[in-house]
Amino acid sequence: MKRALAILCTLAAILGLAAGIAWPDEDGDHYPPDPDDIALEERFDGFDVLPLSRAADLVEERFDGKLIAARLAPPRPWEREKGVELIHELRLLTPRRDVLLFRLDARTGEFLDIAGTGLTEARRHGSRHGNGAPE
Repeated sequence: MKRALAILCTLAAILGLAAGIAWPDEDGDHYPPDPDDIALEERFDGFDVLPLSRAADLVEERFDGKLIAARLAPPRPWEREKGVELIHELRLLTPRRDVLLFRLDARTGEFLDIAGTGLTEARRHGSRHGNGAPE
């Protein structure tokens, strides 16, 4: 009796697990596509983001200091009006211990905004972009 009960419980567990498995469809997908995912894919189709390392290089080419923070951020309203969809936001600690905030277009690397104290002192001399102000 105990043996039959153990076999029955094992069989029920196996059937229960099998019922929860999502079998792949003809495309190899395990689940039906989520409409929200499809909408995002259409919105960002062909959307290439500049690698963070390249954004950091752009900042370090123009300014002396150490990168202390970086993140992707949504654009501000005036940036969105320019057609910007995503921002690389970087913080740089200057040799004078000031913090500069840089906002770059995450697609093109264009400098959109630079803020902070000690901007002039941190600018690398001989940088090809002059005063380091946004282009």
